[in-house]
Amino acid sequence: MLRKYLSMLSLLLFSLFFAFITPIVVNGTSEIGDIVVISLIIASFLAALFSQKGKLRILALIVSLIPVLLLVGFMLLPLFYLLE
Repeated sequence: MLRKYLSMLSLLLFSLFFAFITPIVVNGTSEIGDIVVISLIIASFLAALFSQKGKLRILALIVSLIPVLLLVGFMLLPLFYLLE
């Protein structure tokens, strides 16, 4: 019953991610700010993943997958430097 609203929740969490990332880019970040941004990214992706099937789910998955891929890329970047 709640699954049909998870896509909207995912897009809302993604918009909150942008609301938090804009001041962080301008003013710098703290450790708590990093945790909030990472948790918003993961929560947005998981909400989109478990939402009800439909066009809105596909849109929410595509939109929320972009920061997840960037986060994984940032995590793997030091490994590429070690392999050089």
